[in-house]
Amino acid sequence: MAADETEFPIAVRGYERGAVDDAIKDYRKELLNLTGLNNQLSLELREAQNRLIDLDKQLAENTAPSYAGVGAKAAQILSTAEDLGNRVVADAEAERVAILAGIETDIEQRRADGQAYYDELVAEAQRRADRIINSAKTDYDETMAKAKIQAQRLIDEAMREAGSIRGAISTEVARMRATAKRDIEVKATESDRVLAERRLILERNMVEPIKEQLAEALLSEQARIDLDLELTARRAEAEKEYQRKYQEAVAQTQKYLDDANAQLSTALTRVATARLEAETLEVGARSINKQAIDEAREKAEAIISAAEIEARSVLADAQAKVAERLHTLDTEERKLALEKESILNYLNNLKQVIDQINKDIA
Repeated sequence: MAADETEFPIAVRGYERGAVDDAIKDYRKELLNLTGLNNQLSLELREAQNRLIDLDKQLAENTAPSYAGVGAKAAQILSTAEDLGNRVVADAEAERVAILAGIETDIEQRRADGQAYYDELVAEAQRRADRIINSAKTDYDETMAKAKIQAQRLIDEAMREAGSIRGAISTEVARMRATAKRDIEVKATESDRVLAERRLILERNMVEPIKEQLAEALLSEQARIDLDLELTARRAEAEKEYQRKYQEAVAQTQKYLDDANAQLSTALTRVATARLEAETLEVGARSINKQAIDEAREKAEAIISAAEIEARSVLADAQAKVAERLHTLDTEERKLALEKESILNYLNNLKQVIDQINKDIA
């Protein structure tokens, strides 16, 4: 019977009505709580019974499996495996995407770093190349300036040396010419003196008495012999002196030529040194700038060629001067030979005159 449906009859005598109503309300609340608890316990009991039934079914399938049970379990396993596989594939794909994204990011970063490093290397290489080119150009300009100064100095020295050699040769030729002239004059004077003495002797012999002719003839014969001896001695002395002077002139000329060749060799050595420096500069700058090297080569070769031309010109001038001096010496030699031959002819003619006089006296 429900609590709200129970009613007590009203009586005059007995318990207090308010206290009884409160007690009844308390009983009704407790009854409602017990009813709710009973319903909850009934629900839990049904759930426990259902779980027990499921456990009995699983136990039956495990103890005595059937195809239906196996199929259901396999389906469950396959479903679980598929879910697990899908999760693994999804995780792997997500990881692959993340790794690829990281790799792409790393590649882009490395590419950016490499490009920046490459740009920096190129810029630094260009700066170094510019510095090297500028330094090479500066060195080239300095070397070329020094080479020009050195070449001009060598040319000036060669010109001065050639002038000095030319002056020395002219002085030596003049001195030799004057010496030869003095020697010829001395020999001519001596010959004239001897001829005058012989002529006086002959004249004196011609005016002496006939009785002295025999003695005079003997004296004349002795004089002729003495004259022959003297002429032979003088001829030998003149020949010896001439050979000595000619040998001295040839030796001096050869010395001048050797000195000129030595000076020219020194000049060529300096030119070769300048060329070596230019070639060294060329090799050092070849890997820097081909156009600059070509220009440097052309300028260096032009300077070296000009220096060589000047050096060869100086050599040709010196050789021409030496050849001219040798020609002059040969001319002087021929002239001296002619003068010598003239003196000898004069002496021979004088000898013939004396012989003829002696024959006439005899």
